Amino acid sequence: MTHRPGRGRGVAAIVLLVLGAAVLAGVTVAKAVDPPSRYSEGRAAGWQMAPTYTDGEGIYLEPVSPGKVHRGDIVLSPVPWSLAKTQMNRVIAVGGDRIRYRPSSKTAGQYRLVLNGEPLDEPYLEQWKNPSAVAFDVKVPKGYLFLMGDNRMNSDGSQYANNGPVPADRVVAKVVTYPMAKLAVWGQLAGGLLLVAGAVLALLSRRAGRAARAAASGPASASASAAVPVSVPVSVPAGAGERADVPS
Repeated sequence: MTHRPGRGRGVAAIVLLVLGAAVLAGVTVAKAVDPPSRYSEGRAAGWQMAPTYTDGEGIYLEPVSPGKVHRGDIVLSPVPWSLAKTQMNRVIAVGGDRIRYRPSSKTAGQYRLVLNGEPLDEPYLEQWKNPSAVAFDVKVPKGYLFLMGDNRMNSDGSQYANNGPVPADRVVAKVVTYPMAKLAVWGQLAGGLLLVAGAVLALLSRRAGRAARAAASGPASASASAAVPVSVPVSVPAGAGERADVPS
């Protein structure tokens, strides 16, 4: 039993198209599901947290008590260096920590902040940026937080002497990652790719089918043309006993 050329591609195309549609439908449903009630939605304002968060980017906020804030957390709180009601910043050090930076020297082969005598790893910073525009050496008081923006060369923060650490009890919320939000983004990408792949396979299957039909019809047409008799006019001379018309 022979299969039509391109049939396998056609079946695969249908599977991919159905799967892609199902993924996109699932993403649509997932996005419609509200996040847990403890989360509230907001948008980043300004560029002080770039490249981690850019201006206008959607964020999720979770209420947090002062004792539950840790180094590396991104928090929302009023700060003395901003006229805005609240601002996003990263917690670099907490009460009791010593945080310092000297632009004239390198630590572990590169410019880095030093937290409690150890170089601070900050993968969220863009590689070409320095960790601070100014030198500082601060012992954070108990009950305070040392806050900095990720966009170090274009943001204010606790590193400046006229700012300093911020009371921990002023933290309003912590910026969190809602898993369903990231899942929705990846789901949309995966669903789109499946639909594109299915469409390409469907096109290839259709072309293969057309080519097969054209190849099958070619020899049959030639045989049919050879079997049809061709009428050729033949001149027959007048036979005996027949009268030839003679012009008078």
